[in-house]
Amino acid sequence: MDPAVERLAPLLLQLVNYERLRPDKRLWDLATMRRLLARAGAPPPPRPAVQVGGSKGKGTTCAFLEGLAMAAGARVGCYTSPHVTTLLERIRVDGADVPVEVLERLLPELLEASEDDRAPTFFEAMTLAAAAWFTHEAVDLAVWEVGLGGRHDATTALPVDVGIVTRIELEHTDVLGDTLGAIAGEKAPVIRPGGLGLTGAEGEALDVIRAHAAAVGARLLVLGEHFGVRAVQWDGGAARGELWLPDGRRLPFRLPEAAAYELPALALAAAAFVEVLPNAPLCLDPAPRPRLPCRFEVHHEADGDVLVLDGAHTEESMQAVADELRRRWPGRVAQVLFACAAGKRWREGLSRLLPVADAFVVTELSGTVGEAPGAIAGFLTGLGRRCETVPDAATGLRALRKRPGPRLVVGSFYLAGQVRQLVRAPSADEPR
Repeated sequence: MDPAVERLAPLLLQLVNYERLRPDKRLWDLATMRRLLARAGAPPPPRPAVQVGGSKGKGTTCAFLEGLAMAAGARVGCYTSPHVTTLLERIRVDGADVPVEVLERLLPELLEASEDDRAPTFFEAMTLAAAAWFTHEAVDLAVWEVGLGGRHDATTALPVDVGIVTRIELEHTDVLGDTLGAIAGEKAPVIRPGGLGLTGAEGEALDVIRAHAAAVGARLLVLGEHFGVRAVQWDGGAARGELWLPDGRRLPFRLPEAAAYELPALALAAAAFVEVLPNAPLCLDPAPRPRLPCRFEVHHEADGDVLVLDGAHTEESMQAVADELRRRWPGRVAQVLFACAAGKRWREGLSRLLPVADAFVVTELSGTVGEAPGAIAGFLTGLGRRCETVPDAATGLRALRKRPGPRLVVGSFYLAGQVRQLVRAPSADEPR
């Protein structure tokens, strides 16, 4: 149990948490956020600010922006979700988690300000608390990760200078729509009227984002057209290459301990960075290494094998995991511990892992509504894969460790986070 959640429980229990309830339709809008942002005595949200939405790479893009700003000597506030180890990691200033005492002070103020109106949801309250804390700490840059969608997300009530839409995938289809175009339409509003938008989207999704930017009079920069990475070479665990920016500059970069899927996020972050902090130095050799838990987080096991923790739960993100497994351990076949939240396209996601996975352990999720392990196991055995079901993450980890690696925990940040708590040790090769 997270000590911060235990300490804040009397306050958190007053907030509806849609992350855990997982409704099959949208039950929120921006009205409460706008009202509370405009309340008497509310501090103005900090500027400049960047909002990051999309289906894949949001957290990594935020982490690169945070790292680039800190490397340049700027003070940066970063708001991300979900959390893996502690609630406090959602709100960071210069890489440090918000003190629990700050939330103990801010959350009651927000609940009191609600009066007879609807109280903020958990996500809205955390967003408002982050805005107040970033202003108090006088950050030079605020970075906001979208929780779900974009059009109605709490972070969209905040003023920003740059909106980023990363790749678009089929996810949360019950809430966002069942086509790439529909989902892109829900995420595109992070690009604000008259503002600047950057995107890594392609195809149908890119067409929708272009149309939105044109409709609201925003300037749009597209990965691969106006900026990007070129001539990438791998030097051990590091990626080297050239980063080209919208202003025409071409700069060498080196990213230690790189994963291939991180490079688009680095390009998006760097392009946004030079727009919002144009006079700050851009440190790319080496580029700051994002330290995000459960994003292809590698632990070295006592038996000499490796355990990889990744919260991937969409088709494209699982494909990226499969590609990285092939790149790092060519010719080896992974053993997988899997669970996923209800409503995910788990069949399609697992299909991306099948070419690199030999056997599976499927378990229950705790903390949110999950898909039935029996149904997942039936799907896998029907495709000829060895599979067993276990009641919880700890049992699943023990079963996984009986098999040769690489060992992969995937399908949900809830699962990856639980396993991370079980395996954390000074010898682990993990983000700090």
